[in-house]
Amino acid sequence: MLKENRKIERACPVGLAAELVCDKWMPVLLRDIGLFELCSFNQILKNNAEGISSGTLAAKLKRLEYVGVIGFTQVNDHSQKKIYYLTESGIDLMPVLFALAAWSLKWQGRSEQYAAMVEHYHTPPSSEMRELQAKLRRFIPSTCEVN
Repeated sequence: MLKENRKIERACPVGLAAELVCDKWMPVLLRDIGLFELCSFNQILKNNAEGISSGTLAAKLKRLEYVGVIGFTQVNDHSQKKIYYLTESGIDLMPVLFALAAWSLKWQGRSEQYAAMVEHYHTPPSSEMRELQAKLRRFIPSTCEVN
């Protein structure tokens, strides 16, 4: 564990975040649990719009729990049934997911079915982020010459 803690201490926050939660299924499952309120394994499996397999779902739920963005509680009348929920860490991740969704709506096309739902939660960038974006735009070449 000490070696992993040293790795985290030296890690770039962007790289660490990518390592922890960036694959196709992590944001989708956080959406399903947090936004669509799909709380059990079977609810997620049957209602996942992207068609996740049961094996992948089981593995990804374990990973999300391991990194601390979801938790679960056991159902009293069924020893194997778990009800999943977002932890504080997962709740704090929701604005990031909606920022990704807003970017996707703007630049990659839109699904009208989901667009209105996402747009309610999108917030404009801070003044610091707008300054960084303006700085980055200065480096976009107007013409590109290839030798």
